[in-house]
Amino acid sequence: MNSRFARVIGAITVATAFAAGSVAAASAKPILMPTVSKEVATQRAIWQQHVFAPTGSLQPPAPPCPENGMLPSPFSNCGLPEFPATTLPFPGNMAYWGGHVQTAPKVFIVYWGWGEKGAFGGTTCKPSSIVEGSITATLPCDPAGAGKYMADWVSELGGTDWAGVQNQYYQATAGGKNQFISNPANQLGGIWVDDGDNAAALAKTSASNPPGPTNTYTDLAAEAARAVAHFGITKLANADIVVAQPPKFSDPNALSSGYCAFHDYTQPGFEGGIYNGIKAGIAYTNMPYALAINSGGVNECGEHAVNADARGKLDGFSIVLGHEIEETVTDPGAEDIKGSGTSTTNLGGWYDAADANENGDKCAWVGENLLTAQGPPEPIPGALGNVIGNRGDRFAVQSLWSNDAAGGAGYCAGAGTDLPGPLAGGEGGGIAKSAKRG
Repeated sequence: MNSRFARVIGAITVATAFAAGSVAAASAKPILMPTVSKEVATQRAIWQQHVFAPTGSLQPPAPPCPENGMLPSPFSNCGLPEFPATTLPFPGNMAYWGGHVQTAPKVFIVYWGWGEKGAFGGTTCKPSSIVEGSITATLPCDPAGAGKYMADWVSELGGTDWAGVQNQYYQATAGGKNQFISNPANQLGGIWVDDGDNAAALAKTSASNPPGPTNTYTDLAAEAARAVAHFGITKLANADIVVAQPPKFSDPNALSSGYCAFHDYTQPGFEGGIYNGIKAGIAYTNMPYALAINSGGVNECGEHAVNADARGKLDGFSIVLGHEIEETVTDPGAEDIKGSGTSTTNLGGWYDAADANENGDKCAWVGENLLTAQGPPEPIPGALGNVIGNRGDRFAVQSLWSNDAAGGAGYCAGAGTDLPGPLAGGEGGGIAKSAKRG
């Protein structure tokens, strides 16, 4: 075991103990994918509280002295653990809570307002064609190619080993037999370029406003409901509606609240009624324009997080969108609990009992530098990486939590950075084992 890997395993032990001591109940709040800096802040807080805490607090054993890769004070001292090099997984396997999963997932992309005046500021635009098999569309404006990149990604993710991590998770059936999630080659259900429903109004909403048109969640969910009608979706159980926004009309809470995207589930009566009056049972993804979420001149949502070349500019779109798609597949009910008292029904599928993290949350930004919050990722197990889509294109992804990995203890997998050998999961890897079920 090399010294870097040893330090990572030690850090995981600390994170495990931290997570076990901070149990969080499932809630009806949207599940947010944090920006890189917010995730880094969370990891730093864990280490400040449990590694550099006063004597008597939870601490791992001191490493040998002198340390390999010793950092200058205050980050390291002989006899004190050094600051971890990277963000790390949140360990502990996910549990099944009784809700449904998407056994045959389909993703429907809505490009909301990409053709409206001012959507890309003063950028000069040319129409951009999207062709994904029999599904075609024309974006009035897509200067960075992000719209086409997202459509390509959704069209190509099916059948990959990365998406295959989901095959180990299931839903219970009335007959008592578990129904496992499949990994079909074609997971793109449709594309809608919607410039007729006042997308510009989203930028003027707030997550803290009362339910209604000026509430961000209500406004996004209303667009998702319009998309359900547009696509003629009659069976919502396997559908994920992605509401993709242009830079000037994106969710205004994203940067201020420290998130890149979220997914949620429309259920009346939750969170003060933000979804009252909207069709129930819609799983939707809020996908702001990743390149517009910047702080101090640095992108917060994955630009060049994996790849330094020109294509790497769009890394964040596949990392963030992939995170939300896979969380929706395994937990479309978004951890929600319907009812009250003893008469409750768990709408949520799979998530961590310790802190309610889903399969994407547990592995978000693994490998990113803890001090600079910038890529490329460190070469540690579970780090972000590239996958090759089913038509041969390259996409940056984060890994996903696999309960099968690490001999059943669980670890992040699927991004080409899995634990070595048998630790990846039985029968040559957790993915291979799981794929036989789908």
